[in-house]
Amino acid sequence: MDTARTPVSVITPQQLAARLGRTDAPLLLDVRREARFAESPRMLAGALRCVPEDVAALARTQAPREVVVYCVYGHEVGAEAAATLRAAGWPAQMLAGGIEGGEDGVDTPEDIAQWRAVALPTMPRTGGAQ
Repeated sequence: MDTARTPVSVITPQQLAARLGRTDAPLLLDVRREARFAESPRMLAGALRCVPEDVAALARTQAPREVVVYCVYGHEVGAEAAATLRAAGWPAQMLAGGIEGGEDGVDTPEDIAQWRAVALPTMPRTGGAQ
């Protein structure tokens, strides 16, 4: 599937924090690659785990619903997952800055400061890929 042409919508940590805990909160989907997931002790509270290779299958086997995907820094992996979901009819957004709040030396210092200013709730990660 060519996801390069499917526009990706981005949500900031501030915008996501305002939605968490509400009845209309989006599904959170952790799409970090397995190695990066394994080296991290945490994931966003309430998130489901889906390895990037399984995102298309998830999109086909579940009814579309609003979802926010996140990877480590909010770059390619998250963008590809969100584009795949959007192409399948899901209202998907990517978390700006990912779970780490941006990547030093890649993202602008201003963006990183803004993303890291909000501490999204996390929980200990569970297991490996699902």
